[in-house]
Amino acid sequence: MPRSYASNRKKFGNSSTRLGAEVSSPQQAAAELQHAIANKVREYVLDHHSDLKAYCDKEHLPAGLSYERLQRIMRGETMMTFTDLMYWGRRIPALGSFVGEAVTEISSEAVVEN
Repeated sequence: MPRSYASNRKKFGNSSTRLGAEVSSPQQAAAELQHAIANKVREYVLDHHSDLKAYCDKEHLPAGLSYERLQRIMRGETMMTFTDLMYWGRRIPALGSFVGEAVTEISSEAVVEN
């Protein structure tokens, strides 16, 4: 579960600061990336639809995506997939470049274990 890497689990998807002090595994790096993307999604939804439930009620979601699934992703209870990323990438301007920059930043700060 991605939010298990957070120093405070309630922080996942709700804060622009990092989940933990240092990244020491690929799983933790993925959790940091999902946390950063969840924040971008949260900001987009707040700016355009008020909350995730209102967004999901208004938008036609493709097969496999639902309010419940998106809610679990946003809380870090389940892993985000490429399908989820591509869905949001079509809606949020510059999400692709944000993800690229976040991957570079998280990777460069990771503590590499041999």
